[in-house]
Amino acid sequence: METTYRDAAIALWGEAGELAHDEYASHRDAYFGERVPEQVPIVIGITAYAHVMGLCAGRWEYGPRITLESRRFAQGRRWISDIVLHEMVHTALFSDGGDWEHKSEAWYAEIRHLSPAVLGYSLDIRRGADRKSIRAPNPAYAPGNDQPKTLVRKVRNDDAIRHGDVARWPHSFRPPGYYQDDEPIPCPSY
Repeated sequence: METTYRDAAIALWGEAGELAHDEYASHRDAYFGERVPEQVPIVIGITAYAHVMGLCAGRWEYGPRITLESRRFAQGRRWISDIVLHEMVHTALFSDGGDWEHKSEAWYAEIRHLSPAVLGYSLDIRRGADRKSIRAPNPAYAPGNDQPKTLVRKVRNDDAIRHGDVARWPHSFRPPGYYQDDEPIPCPSY
């Protein structure tokens, strides 16, 4: 009998391990198909600095692996499902051979592609759109010196969706109360 990653996760983390792998399988069927492996190791524990909800280690020599922050299971099934989905975007981009970082063009394209199906609406997002260039007077300028009269400065574009929100997709785009009624998932951890 062959032990699967899911079997191992259930043995280690019970319902939490089962949920993580079931959500991975569900999202694979719904959104990614063959773009992501049929299964990946999903580790549950306290993540680096205990502030990230999940991680996808794509450069691991054996392929992608997902880590979920154990205390997040107290926030319920929907919260965990969205963390798994977020990490699967990284997994898919890694599997495609592209840049899977939050600031990459590929990340933004994937979020635009998935949002109608996941959120129920499209997102008009472009990398770098939350900052725009303006010309501002150069304080070093004086008539006759070699300094330009104006300088280009980056300022926040309040009309655009902020990169921080795009980097926390889909959580940051869920409606208020979306996670409110979820029951905590028991997650034994150290």
